[in-house]
Amino acid sequence: MLRFRRFSRTILVILTLYSVVLITALYFVSSALARDTTRRLIAQEVTQAVRTGEMLLAEKGPDLDRAVDPRLNPGEVFLILYDENGTLLAATPGAPQVDPAKLDREITEVDDLPGMLVMGLRLDIGSVVAGKALKSSEQANVGFRTLLLQYGIIALALTLLIYILLALRIMQPVDMLSSAAQRLSDGEQVEITEKLPVELRSLGRAFNHMSHRLTQSMGELTYERDTLSRVLESLDEGVLAVDRAGDILRENQAAVRLLRGRDSEYTLRVLSLLRKAAEEPQEDLLLQIGETTVLAVFRPLSSGAGALAVLRDVTEHERLERTRREYVANISHELRTPLSSMRGITEGLRDGLVTSEEERHRYYEMILSEVLRLSRLVNDLLELSHLQSSAAAFAMEETDALEIAYEVHDRAKTLADKKGVRLILDVPEALPNVVTNEDRIQQVLTILLDNAIKFTPAGGQVTLSVQQEARFLRFAVRDTGVGMDEYTLEHAFDRFHQADHSHNSQGSGLGLAIAQEIMQRLDSRVTARSTQGEGSEFSFMLRVAEDMEI
Repeated sequence: MLRFRRFSRTILVILTLYSVVLITALYFVSSALARDTTRRLIAQEVTQAVRTGEMLLAEKGPDLDRAVDPRLNPGEVFLILYDENGTLLAATPGAPQVDPAKLDREITEVDDLPGMLVMGLRLDIGSVVAGKALKSSEQANVGFRTLLLQYGIIALALTLLIYILLALRIMQPVDMLSSAAQRLSDGEQVEITEKLPVELRSLGRAFNHMSHRLTQSMGELTYERDTLSRVLESLDEGVLAVDRAGDILRENQAAVRLLRGRDSEYTLRVLSLLRKAAEEPQEDLLLQIGETTVLAVFRPLSSGAGALAVLRDVTEHERLERTRREYVANISHELRTPLSSMRGITEGLRDGLVTSEEERHRYYEMILSEVLRLSRLVNDLLELSHLQSSAAAFAMEETDALEIAYEVHDRAKTLADKKGVRLILDVPEALPNVVTNEDRIQQVLTILLDNAIKFTPAGGQVTLSVQQEARFLRFAVRDTGVGMDEYTLEHAFDRFHQADHSHNSQGSGLGLAIAQEIMQRLDSRVTARSTQGEGSEFSFMLRVAEDMEI
């Protein structure tokens, strides 16, 4: 609106200057034209007077003085007649003196008399001079110029008045359009409903159509932007994008979290490589940020518009890869040890190095022990593989918790007595039933009891307890054995992980991994607590039957 008013004032000034210049030019041009026209008219009158004088001279009548009398000449033209000798015959009173010798045989203008237009003609019978003062023509010119100036000023005033009225008529709708455009640029949805002048109605309709399309486009862009932001923020992977100039286009909270802030050294390093990736390919970067391993993958954007970095937390992947390598190494070791032992025994028997029947029988027992160890290892591997790969759920049924505890205790008592370990069953007289898979719970408790007895020295104590805690039953196996340090406790449920002093035992290192896998399939989890030199406790929770839907 302010610009339009400035524009209107500028147009007004230009129009005024143009009108003034035009009127001035017309004033001077018309004055010149009027002067020339008046002079030509006077010249015609004077020429006609010369012709009249020529006729009077040819007649030489007695009334020459009467013929040149100005009272009988309303045109104010004076006339002078001379005979052939240059003697004045008749003259209009007040007429100037003119030398007839300067006249020509044709009617010519005499230039010696300022302020007058004088013309003369020399004949054989005399000379004729006629003229008229230019003062009257100058007065007529002044009146004409004055009249022209007055009309010019009136025309200028009318022009400015018409312009102001038109400007005022157009300014209000233009101000309205300007205000609507400003509101539209601020993101509002604007529609012009006021009636506009005829010359602006098509503009108003076009503006409303543009406003509708622009609002629709802005809504679509806002929706797409918000959707993209929500998608980026919902990703676990970090996303970081820069434009051609290296400025950040997009980043999500996952990227900030993985790189430990926007100004961290890891962020600056990734941004440096990301800006280079916009010009040339960059290899993937593996960052170790504290205990987290982050993989940064760099890709250029299309048409050289910048580059994109995707950040993934590969800590678990790296751990699984390390576990896989250790798993393969442990399997190889566990298989190689009994195979090497059986190979040595078999080669000794084949070469006849064992001669007594008693020694051969001992060797056969050793081979059988190693075969049984291999068999247990293979069975445990198959069991763990089946648990991890099978998608079928365990059959669940209501089960007597006391019956499970007594059966597992009775089976493990023989092993405990053989080891010289005291096995205690700590259960109340009555317990609610649980909904679970009885066979699998017995398998888990058997694994926990076998481990507890194995790591408890003779004279020690192992306790199997079942206690109700709110709506759960807590099964626990405690021992007074050697316990575990922090590292061993952290990796207690890893496959093939055994305490250093247990490598010579008959275990495969898969028992606790199998127990944990079973409990996870039963929507529970085995937890462990241990103090080195004092003993360990393994426990899990099962919901009582009345709180579960079968």
